[in-house]
Amino acid sequence: MWGCNKDSGINDWLCPPTRPSSWSRAQFFSLVLLLLLFLFLILPAIAQMRDAPESEVTAVLDRLGITLPYEVTSRGRIASKIDQLRREQCDQTAIFDLSKELETAGYRREAAKALIGFSGNCGGNQPALRSAANILLKLTDYAAALEATSKIIELRPYNDNGYYLRALAHDGLKNHQNAIADYITAIELFGNKVRLGSQSFLNMSSAYTALGRHCDAMRPIEEWIAINPARNDTSQTRAILSDLSRKGNCADETSGTEETIPISGGTRLINVTATVNGVRGRFVLDTGATFLAVRQSFATSAKISLHDDSSIQLHTANGFGKAALGRADTVKLGKLAARNVAVAVQADSDAVYGEGIDGLLGMSFLSRFDMRMDARSVNLKPRAAQR
Repeated sequence: MWGCNKDSGINDWLCPPTRPSSWSRAQFFSLVLLLLLFLFLILPAIAQMRDAPESEVTAVLDRLGITLPYEVTSRGRIASKIDQLRREQCDQTAIFDLSKELETAGYRREAAKALIGFSGNCGGNQPALRSAANILLKLTDYAAALEATSKIIELRPYNDNGYYLRALAHDGLKNHQNAIADYITAIELFGNKVRLGSQSFLNMSSAYTALGRHCDAMRPIEEWIAINPARNDTSQTRAILSDLSRKGNCADETSGTEETIPISGGTRLINVTATVNGVRGRFVLDTGATFLAVRQSFATSAKISLHDDSSIQLHTANGFGKAALGRADTVKLGKLAARNVAVAVQADSDAVYGEGIDGLLGMSFLSRFDMRMDARSVNLKPRAAQR
């Protein structure tokens, strides 16, 4: 028998070391650990998928409304999620995990379609539709995004996010008037406007600009400033207003001199008399209202023109309600006047403003002016022309 020692003369390759070095031992155990992980964690998922009849895999994909090649469905993590959905059709964790895996694998459209299919099969799932809509918007498939976001709104008609996403889809399709209505509703339904970011207002302004209505494009920016002047009245917003005013020749849309409205002691409501298109009415001055809002009967008397397909949701002190978006040629309050003022028109049955009150004098009028308010009065005066 051959022996291995220094004096044997046997080549080194016939005499391996009798025990591994410490570095080799660590490497050996790492390899063993990886093999065990593969055997116990990954192989079972693949085995589950391979054990499942192909017809059952196809049934899951058909239910989700997608088609995938075998080399994708047989991948370990995707295979595992499909198998979970085979066993539990409405497993929310599984569908969201599957959509992420499909996105990572480059099947983003299939990820969106799977989420939509899951929602349809499981009684409506707003988070799944929202994720699908975001994917479709990134794919610039605005028509499919419009369909998905409309389903979100059907499920959650008083949630702002569905309207915002649908507005983005409308913008992508160049349906700018519809986009404006949805941006307005998204802003109206947002709980605390002080916490709102600027994007909805900027997008709405851009939609008006795309329609060639530069003076109207100023209104969302003015409303954004009025929500929190200390934060939002910046050199950037002033530059935007100046540019829009110049392009639309908007300097003559407001007129008058300073007006001070006293506040009766202890009252929470400030009632004022204003004229809309020459028709006199009684209004609640409401800085929390986005629009000059009026009853349908008053709108008819004042001959307020309404936009086609411009239904919006309003959030007033009395709750949520539908309104049609319109426009008043002139609105006058004391010595102040404004032209082309956006108006929200509500059915008389929905317009619960108070006895003898025709509407709310909101920010579509008030934001045209510099406004100061304290415990004793509200002061309004024309804003310096934007140049």
